Amino acid sequence: MLDQQKCGVIALMRSALTGEKIALAEDFDLVSAAKTAKRHQVGAAMYYGALNCGFSNDHPAMQALFMITCQYVSFGEQQRYEIESVCAAFDRESIDYMPLKGTLLKPLYPKPEMRVMSDADILIRTEQYDRIRPVMQQLGFTEKLESDHELVWQKGNMVIELHKRLIPSYNKDYFAYFGDGWRLAKVESGTRYTLSDEDHMIYLFTHFAKHYRDGGIGLKHMTDLWVFLQKNPNLDEKYIEKELKTLQLNEFYGRVMETLQAWFGGKPFDEMTEYITQTIFASGAFGTVENRQLSQAVKQNKAVGSAEKLRRKRIVSLIFPGVDALSQRYPVVKKCPILLPFFWPVRWVTALLFRRENVAFQGRQMKNVTPDQIDSHEKALQYVGLDFNFKE
Repeated sequence: MLDQQKCGVIALMRSALTGEKIALAEDFDLVSAAKTAKRHQVGAAMYYGALNCGFSNDHPAMQALFMITCQYVSFGEQQRYEIESVCAAFDRESIDYMPLKGTLLKPLYPKPEMRVMSDADILIRTEQYDRIRPVMQQLGFTEKLESDHELVWQKGNMVIELHKRLIPSYNKDYFAYFGDGWRLAKVESGTRYTLSDEDHMIYLFTHFAKHYRDGGIGLKHMTDLWVFLQKNPNLDEKYIEKELKTLQLNEFYGRVMETLQAWFGGKPFDEMTEYITQTIFASGAFGTVENRQLSQAVKQNKAVGSAEKLRRKRIVSLIFPGVDALSQRYPVVKKCPILLPFFWPVRWVTALLFRRENVAFQGRQMKNVTPDQIDSHEKALQYVGLDFNFKE
């Protein structure tokens, strides 16, 4: 059975979103709840919920939550200004763009600071990047790094991720559906694009599922789904269910929707909704290192066929990393892949001299990720309706 502490945290979140006053258990510990809120980046929502439910600002935990809320307000205003500046510049330069995720969800909350963003996500067309780069530089941003699906720019503590695609290409099953995402885009105004409400919901849920199976997902992403659904009550559910079936996410979708009803709609918890809730609480905002490693092992295990083959493959990849892995530390390798073998000894010496702790950590992780753990993790994903429906 779900413990009273987790029920209390959910009650405070519900109060923040609905404004209703909810009775909490006598032994509810707001200090512990505040720690949970910090891990899940929902401090402001917890603060407003606690106010609604009768907690005084004199309470030590309320003072801590109030300070977090003030920080969220201040940073949120900075983000809003910078995002509007980037969008206005793209409009002026006739650059196509589509804001994503928190950038669109934040204004839907009762108070925008309830939805904190670590960064702002904007989909771009990669063929326009040569025109985008000078615009970002003129706005004071510095190009930081490029990953599979995003180009990261930073200005002080403000981070903007220019997405090359909606879903990373290494999430092959979901990427096969979305592609870069532009096939779903509709003109909103000028060169600003948007998704239909239904496609937006499908994307939000796929992003949720991606994080859940790749390592875990937090409280704020559950509230994202609830807030979006409350703001869009007339969605074409048949279309959503059909597309989610194509994505092989329809079973997981049904179970998450039932969990949302248990959290915010007054429906009793059952074994499945309790299980999903426990998993989310244990995850933190974006999952755990252990779960990410286990999920990666499940994917690789499916590709190579056995845990022992997987172990050998991981050892080889650690000793002789490929271009993508090595270019993160030595970018020249990506520009000139023929140099790859020459950088292997450089990496070995660097690791032995300066990164011994990391080498030891990798060794412990390989030892700890056992065949039984991999099998158990895969079954846990399948239990809620998820799987890795592709091969490496």
